[in-house]
Parts: sequence; structure tokens; C-alpha cells
Amino acid sequence: MVEGTERKEAEKELKSEKEFSEELITSLHEGLSVVDLDSKHIKVNKALCTMTGFSEEELIGIKPPFPYWPPEKNDEVYDLFENASQKLGSNIKVTLKRKNGEYFPASLSYSMIKGNNGKVKAYFATINDISLSVKAENILKDNIILSNQRKNTIIELANLIGEDFNSSLLKIAKTSAIALDIALVTIWKYQDDDNELLSKLHYNLLTDEAQVENLTIYKKDYPDYFNIFETKNSINISDVNTDPLTKAFSEKYFKPNQITSRVDVLIYGRNKHYGIVSFECRVPNRVFTHEEESFATSIASIVSLMVESKERTLAEKEIAKTNQQLTEANLELNDLRKQLERENVYLRNELDLVFNYEEMVYGSAEFSNVLTQVEQVAPTNATVLLLGESGTGKELLARAIHNISTRNNKPLIKVNCSAIPRELIESELFGHKKGSFTGAFADKIGKFELADGGTLFLDEIGELPLDMQPKILRFLQEGEIEVVGGVETKTLDVRVIAATNRNLEEEIKKKQFREDLYFRLNVFPVNVPSLRDRKDDVPLLVEHFVDKFNKAYDKQVKYISDEAMTKLKAYNWPGNIRELENLVERALILSTGDTLIVPGFETANQKIKQRINSKDLSLDSVLRNHILEVLEGCNWKISGEKGASELLGLKPSTLRDRMSKLGIKKPK
Repeated sequence: MVEGTERKEAEKELKSEKEFSEELITSLHEGLSVVDLDSKHIKVNKALCTMTGFSEEELIGIKPPFPYWPPEKNDEVYDLFENASQKLGSNIKVTLKRKNGEYFPASLSYSMIKGNNGKVKAYFATINDISLSVKAENILKDNIILSNQRKNTIIELANLIGEDFNSSLLKIAKTSAIALDIALVTIWKYQDDDNELLSKLHYNLLTDEAQVENLTIYKKDYPDYFNIFETKNSINISDVNTDPLTKAFSEKYFKPNQITSRVDVLIYGRNKHYGIVSFECRVPNRVFTHEEESFATSIASIVSLMVESKERTLAEKEIAKTNQQLTEANLELNDLRKQLERENVYLRNELDLVFNYEEMVYGSAEFSNVLTQVEQVAPTNATVLLLGESGTGKELLARAIHNISTRNNKPLIKVNCSAIPRELIESELFGHKKGSFTGAFADKIGKFELADGGTLFLDEIGELPLDMQPKILRFLQEGEIEVVGGVETKTLDVRVIAATNRNLEEEIKKKQFREDLYFRLNVFPVNVPSLRDRKDDVPLLVEHFVDKFNKAYDKQVKYISDEAMTKLKAYNWPGNIRELENLVERALILSTGDTLIVPGFETANQKIKQRINSKDLSLDSVLRNHILEVLEGCNWKISGEKGASELLGLKPSTLRDRMSKLGIKKPK
């Protein structure tokens, strides 16, 4: 009687396990195809039927070629099927066919089912429809190609600076029209105290013709359009015939020329606005994207540099005519040329940095809140103070503030206050005149003047010598500087972003930092969280750095042990993100297989691991993750009321057995 009861319990448990397995198979998002040793379909799941359009009745019991194989690829797929045992665990990309005749890309992963005696009983394959990921990959490749083309265009046009002005303008108009795929590019020049705009050049891509139309528009006729550039450096109009700023031009200019949308960007001169460059489109319903508008702004920056170069050249000729001391005048002009070359080199480097801007990696609420503050303060001219430990990404945030501000067409100049010798810091910041001190063999432009119209980033402001602090304070209060050895003050328009890893309030108490300077800097403080305060970002950052150094060192690291990742998240990270990056780089160099072995974070069991850059959706992995999630929700209570075994519908002994097989252990 007891033996019969035990048999019934065993049968009941077997049935429960079978039902559980069936539910798991049914819930899989991948398609599942199971064949016996004669290659006959013995099991398919709902996902495969949905993916291919064939019903379970149409697939069960048939042998290859299966109806979801493209006929012309039967031999290729059949060869994969025939040699499945050689490809166990591998991921293979193939083309399959739906019942409606539609072809789609898919990835297959083969495995086998063994009996208790260790012999193979059947083979199975999991199938993923990767149509969307292939499409996304192609879009990403196209975007990268387009970005590189535009970057190369900027570099090519930057080389025109200093060449003949009119021929360079034509080259810029033609090149930018092709790059943006637009019909018309017009370059306008301000006249009559900015009350008129005269068309200097009008290029038509469709006819490949450039005309000097001498068309003039007047502020009194279109005041809204003229006034908008007093506060903005660019406008992006999706429908020129209805937008309040441009609809006044509609009947006279837009409709006759079939213009539908446009981007207009200011062109700067040395002392005032030179004019406007217009990029006009004839394609209905086309809207210029943010990337296209940024590219148009970069083109306008090149024209601005050309205008400044031309105006400097005119100034040099005038000086040459009027200056009686010809030798001194020539020396001064040479200095001006060198200065212009330095500025142009710096601006070209800044343009290159814009096109290689590295994305910030985060997923935590803490860092998301920081970016919200950045978005709020960026459009203003307020001074920003970035507070946080070394290695938390303060410089990256400073660049983000600059790039999304209205000053992004001017440079972001960076100064590390701790890296400049004490005796040279005043000259570095404010510049010096020739002969002002020993070794001053020529005039030098300071970082404040280089940043005029743009942004100055004072990193490690807490290291600034005490005797230099009043001069920084004066600029923040008055907007004025004095060049070392000079006799006049210069008024500049510079937005200041400062950063420090020191507690400035403590430095004030120690008399090592001025309180009045602190209040001037602390207009908009942003506390950058340390990595230990944003632990949720550790896996994302590890993925980012592994991907970065995989490419750099031609590695194929894909996995990291669960225990190592847990230790990384638990670590205090005194060096923050910089320490994590260096650690991952060293680990990747030392790792010889596909698993990341992190020095100092090695684990006893490297078998229990996770993919670094994608989810492992194998049956065991899905089951393991599900059991882990339930156990954590029950605070690792296995049996009893509201225990994990009750929630999973398993006996406690069965659950413990599965935990053992899947390597699940309660963390210490």
C-alpha cells in the first residue's frame, strides 16, 4: 500500500514537472523546433508557428525539407541540419521563409536532448527572427557613413580658410547643398546697420548655377525675421509658408521657387554679425533633423572663420598703407597671422571633438537627475559649479552643457588649474605682452580671450592659487581681464563652468579659498554622484568599456561571472568611473578566453556567468533567472507559506534539487 502511494506521488511529481516544462516551452519568445534521430519534427512551439505562419499540425511529423526553408536554399539549410552535432551551441544566421512567401533573416542555435544513459534522443533548435535588429544595424551603418561624410566635408571646407573669399563661398555653397541634399543655398550680408540683407551668393543645386542676384530684403518689411537673430543664432522652419517668422516671404519668394522648409544660421564677423546663410529645401513635408541643423551650424562656423580671415586680411592691408613704421607694422601683422593660425587650429580641433562626442553611459535615477539639471542650466549664461570626486565625469558634463547651449558655435576652452605651474597660470589664463617678463618673446592670447563668445571650463578650481582668485572674481563680476604687461582692460563675453573634487566650504574655513569667489562660482551647483552612489550603472559601464576595449585590442570577451559582477557592484570605487575603466582595460588584456577575469575580483566558480552585452535566453538561463527572482522576492525562503516552492508550484525538495543543478546558492 505504501509502495503504491509512493508510485502515485512520483507519477504526480513527474506530471507536474512535465506540465511545468510545457509551460516554459510555450512561454519562450524564440521559435523551438525539436526533431528525432530520423530528422522528423516531433515538437514545435507557438512562437515558431507565429514566426513562420505554419500551424503545428502542418509541421509535426514531417521530415526535411521543412516548409519554412526557402526552396533555393534547401541544400544549404539541409547541410546545417545534417551536421547539427558539429555546430552544437553555435549561433548561425540563415534566411527562412514565412507561409505567405516573405523571406526573413533568422539566427539558429542547435543543441541536443540526452537520455539518462547519456545517448542522444533528439535534436532541437531555437530560432530568432532578427529582422528588426538587421534593419536597425543597417540604419546605424548608414548613419555612421553619413556622419563621417559630413565630418570629412567640414574638414575639407575648413582647409579653404585663407583662400580666395568669393571662390571659397561658392565651394561651400555647392558642397553643403550636396551634403544636405537641398535645392538652394543663399549667403546674405547685413547692410545699413543690420537693417538690410543683401544676397551675396545664390546657388541652385538643380541647375548647378551660382548667381549674384543682389536681392535685398528690408527689416521694415520683415521685422519678425530680422529680430529673431537678436536672440538666436539659427532657426529651423519646417513649413515656410505658414510659420509666423517666414510666411510674409511666401507669395513673393517661397511659392515661386517652390521652397517648403529651410534652416537659417548667423554668420559672425570679427566685431559684429556678417550675415546669414540659408539652406532651402523643395521636398514637401521634409523637416531638417537636429543633426542636419548642427551640420548647417558647422558650415556657418566655417563661413564665419573665412569672414574673420578676410576682415583680418583687409585690416592688415590698411595697416600696411597707413603705418609709417613699415617694419614694425609687418612684424605686428606676422604676429596676427600666427595668432589666427593658432585660433583656427584650436577651432578645427573643437570641430573634430564635436563629431567624436562620446555618449554618456547611465541608467540610474541619480545620474538621470544630474542630466536633467544640465538640460535646465545649459541654455542660460549662468555660471555652473560641478562638484564631485575625481573620475566621476565632470569634464564630460561640462562639454555637454556647452554643446547644448547657444554658445556651441564657439569653442569650449579647457584649463586644468592644478596642471599649470604657479608662476605661469596668470599668463596662461589672461595672456601676456611681448617682453612683459623673461621668456615672453611674443604676445600670447590667454584662455579667457580664446573662449570669447564661448565657454571656459576651469577644472580643479579648488587648486587655484589664492593670489589668482581675485582676478578670476573680477572677471565674474565685471567681465574684464588685464593682459600681463598690458595697460588696458579687455571686456569679454565668456561663460564659466568650474569643477572641483574639494569641499570648497572647508577650504574657505582654512583660508585657502575666497568666500566671495565661492559665492560667484556657486550660482548653479551640480553634485555629480560617485560611482558607489549609482551602482546600477556598473553593469552598463562594464558593457561599454568591454565593447570599447574589445575593438581596441581585437578581443572577443562576452561573459562575466555572476559573482564577479556582484563584487564589482559591491565595491566602493574610490577612483570612480576612471578606476572602473582602467580595471576593465587591464582585465580584458589579461583575459584569454571569452570570459572577463577581473584582477582582484576573481571568483571560485567561473561557470555561473552572464553575457556582458546581451541576455542569455537559453532554457536553463531563463529558468535560473526566474527562480532567482522568486527567491529574492521571498527573501530566500524556500518552504512554508508564501515560500518560493509554493509560488513556483514545486515541492521544496524538487526546488532544492533544481537550485543545485542550476548552481543557485544563497549569497553570503
